Amino acid sequence: MTDNLNAAARALLAELVPSPVSAAPGQNMLPPNARRDLGETPLWRAHEGPATLFVHGWNDTHRIWRQYAQDFLSNTRAVLLMDLPGHGASKSKGYGAEAAGRAVFEVCAAEAPIDTIVAHSFGCIATANALKAGAKADYVVLIAPPVLGWAEAKRREGADPDALAAALEFVRASGGGELAPFDFAAALSGFSGKLLFIGSDADIGCPLDEISALAAKLPGAEVHGVADLDHRELCLDRDVFEKILAFLGYA
Repeated sequence: MTDNLNAAARALLAELVPSPVSAAPGQNMLPPNARRDLGETPLWRAHEGPATLFVHGWNDTHRIWRQYAQDFLSNTRAVLLMDLPGHGASKSKGYGAEAAGRAVFEVCAAEAPIDTIVAHSFGCIATANALKAGAKADYVVLIAPPVLGWAEAKRREGADPDALAAALEFVRASGGGELAPFDFAAALSGFSGKLLFIGSDADIGCPLDEISALAAKLPGAEVHGVADLDHRELCLDRDVFEKILAFLGYA
């Protein structure tokens, strides 16, 4: 039981469950009538035609894509925002990689055609799972994909070794497995569109060299590396945004 673990181990375990965050509907980004729920997954869409779907990361919501949504709106480009299972306004009690991938797949199927998927962090795993299941898109942009897996990322970020060991043992005893790194190369091997990875040399948990090594396994994949941006800043930086627009042919 977690009562038998020290505070540091409990804090690490708490990271494996999404924290409650704002479920605000986002009318300040898209028109008030933009929401169109798909089962337990909340969606926000503006404009018709081939759309760009934005998939947020762990402990986040669709609202991280504010500057992207505003740009797409002003340029009359079809934009789709969603909250992943267990996040934001989602009604789902599930929140793992399989549930997230299934949600992205279902959105892609319901809102087809999808021109582009832009994902951040855990959203990259959800996107890769959706593509593996058969979701279709011409372009995919993966920002700070968590290539190391949770445990190794925590080690590199300096987590207390004893606390991490205790947390991992608790996960194993609870049937949660080894929290192994996600196999992006296998999940993306069948994707035939254009693929862009984005990472930062300051993102310890999702290191740029590991992202580049992954991209090298996928023919035609591009990598854009930046300096001095942390994990979440990569989603908010204007220069990264401009790079993505150029990759999509919008700049």
